[in-house]
Amino acid sequence: MKLWRKSALIAPAVIIAMTAAACGGDASEPGTGGGEGTQQGGQIVYGFETAMPENLFPSIAAGNSVATAYAEIRVLLSPFRTYPDFTIRPDTDLVVGEPTTETTNGKQVVTYKVNPAAVWSDGDPIDAKDFEFTWRLQKSSDPKTGGCPDLISTTGYDQIESVEGSDNDKTVTVTYAQPFSDWKSLFNLYPQHIMDKTDPKANCAAVVKGWPTAEGIPVASGPFLLDKAGIDVNKEILTLTRNEKFWGEKPKLDRIILQGIGNDPATTVSALRNNEVQLIYPQPQLDLVKNIKALEPTITSKTNFGLTFEHLDFNTKDEQLALKPVRQAITYALDRADIVAKTVGQFDNRAQVLNNRYFVNNQPEYEDTSGGLYNKPDVAKSDELLTGAGYAKGADGIYAKDGKRLSFELMTTQANPLRSNTIDVIVQQLKPAGIEIKKFLNPDIFAGKEKPRSLEGGQFQIALFAWVSAPYVSGNQSIYQSPKGDNLGQNYSRFGNPEVDKLFPQINAATDQEQVKALGNQVDKLLWEDLATIPLYQKPTFIAYNSNYTGIEENATNAGPLWDATKWARKA
Repeated sequence: MKLWRKSALIAPAVIIAMTAAACGGDASEPGTGGGEGTQQGGQIVYGFETAMPENLFPSIAAGNSVATAYAEIRVLLSPFRTYPDFTIRPDTDLVVGEPTTETTNGKQVVTYKVNPAAVWSDGDPIDAKDFEFTWRLQKSSDPKTGGCPDLISTTGYDQIESVEGSDNDKTVTVTYAQPFSDWKSLFNLYPQHIMDKTDPKANCAAVVKGWPTAEGIPVASGPFLLDKAGIDVNKEILTLTRNEKFWGEKPKLDRIILQGIGNDPATTVSALRNNEVQLIYPQPQLDLVKNIKALEPTITSKTNFGLTFEHLDFNTKDEQLALKPVRQAITYALDRADIVAKTVGQFDNRAQVLNNRYFVNNQPEYEDTSGGLYNKPDVAKSDELLTGAGYAKGADGIYAKDGKRLSFELMTTQANPLRSNTIDVIVQQLKPAGIEIKKFLNPDIFAGKEKPRSLEGGQFQIALFAWVSAPYVSGNQSIYQSPKGDNLGQNYSRFGNPEVDKLFPQINAATDQEQVKALGNQVDKLLWEDLATIPLYQKPTFIAYNSNYTGIEENATNAGPLWDATKWARKA
């Protein structure tokens, strides 16, 4: 799971809808666009539920969001693509043939053949210099070694020994000091000719600044541009347009408009019904799914299960949550099956409790690593743990010690009925166990560290959000490894386990999938012992679009709905 870990599904946006021309036609099978019976040109408006991202540079926390992941999937290319069936295949637009890997004397050598026609949107060749710069920019988070602490992850890049070019820089040879299992996850390419300041400190300063959204992405390597001309931050609009320099399949549509509409279900249904937007990919809510289904056949919709999972993060810097018995007591008192039944189970009976952070229920590697300890609520065990830790129930029925009550603020995103309902259920479950939960719908949950009550800022107690990923396991390291100085990565629980840290190099160096599976599940078993995070359930996805369009196929990974948007077209 390379975790473009879309730091969850972000806060709502103000609705400012744009309208595209309507076209007649019947519903079609997704993934068949661009052939006979379609029109060239036109646009589609994707009603985006999350807030406008503050930054478009995906290697820093401010740009590591669902918004950037979806919008940029075909703006910035990588050597490999993730497909809806979770398979990983070469991007034949960028590379010629299958990149090769060989391991000799303990070192792994990967060779890429860059497509001779590949150029950036300003005409500069895409070549080995871009691979080398992308590595150099992300190989370290330690300023003492020329690194940048604001990077969310250096995993994989930190194992590379050299990146060299040959054949006019169209052959790239990457040498790893030791094998890296998820080598296919690397090299989401950055433009060396524009970004490289040559000096590590200057490059780190550029990383920290990133690409402020209003300024757009300076150049594109894929079929779409996301430049300044197509962005209106105030109206929450990101516009993808054709990259005329692109050498591969050109988009059928003239533009794709990502329009922030917020995540109020009534607003979303209304916008789709009135053709103010033609595509939505919201977090599914009970009323939303029901009301969208009622719009068939004008609207085509589908529920799916991908690589997204809902979870709780405990901030272990909190005085009481730093105590393992407290975290255990909360977990024992939860009835996660009841949470599923009263939330996502209402609109899809396939929903079930998740007992793994590395693999979701429909992946073959999935194992229940919890030992079954928390499959059913056990308030008696919760009481035993708290009394053993010196807590006693007060007159109000809430446990306390040294004058401090077990009362916690549980924060989540705004205007999300599903998450709000989840917290309501948790409140009722924990009250009989003597634990008070107060709901906080935080508009700044995914803001940067300048907002103290954000995940990054750290002045929170418990957070409810989702991780979204690709089928790479190495990305988990950024979430669960021990924080190092100012480099938090994505470990918002701020908890570290030396045993877990020792397993990451083994996972990253594993070349056999069975070994990757075993090590990933071994890490997750240790995470169950620490309980800095609690997985709740694999989150359903929901896509709906105007049936006058064809070629739309969901990809329930971090690749998102625009993963193959060049094929989107209006029916003739």
